[in-house]
Amino acid sequence: MARMPKRATVRTGSLVLAALMAAATARAMGIRAARTALAHAPDGATLLEVREMGPEGGGALTYRVQGKSAGDGVDFLVSSDFSPGGPTRPQTVPAETCRQRLAALEAELAKHKFAGVTVRPDGCRAKSRGGLVTVKP
Repeated sequence: MARMPKRATVRTGSLVLAALMAAATARAMGIRAARTALAHAPDGATLLEVREMGPEGGGALTYRVQGKSAGDGVDFLVSSDFSPGGPTRPQTVPAETCRQRLAALEAELAKHKFAGVTVRPDGCRAKSRGGLVTVKP
C-alpha cells in the first residue's frame, strides 16, 4: 500500500481549514437565509425557495428540491448579486445560466411529480429575479 506524501496531507488539511474559515466568515458577515417550502411532491420531496441576504446589500436566490433524506437534495442557484462592498450589486448568474438551471429544476420537478408548480425562465432577463417559480394555491 502506497503512503501519501506528507505534503498532500497538509494541502488537504489546509483546504478543509480554508472551507471552515470561509463558512465562519459568511456567518460573521451576517448573511441571513430564509427558507420557504413552496410545494410537496407525492414521493415526499419538498420544493424550497432559499433567499440569502447580505449585510451590505444584495443576496442570492436558490431553489432546492429536498428528498426524504438530508443528503438527498439538489440546489439550483438562479440569482446572486451580493455586494462586493460599496453601492454596486453585480448579477453573477448570467441570464442564460439562470434559464439552464430553471430547465434542470423543471426536469427535477417532473421526476418527483410536483403538481401546480410553474417555472418562468423569462424572468431570468430581469435584474430582480423574483417570481421565477410560482405555485398554485
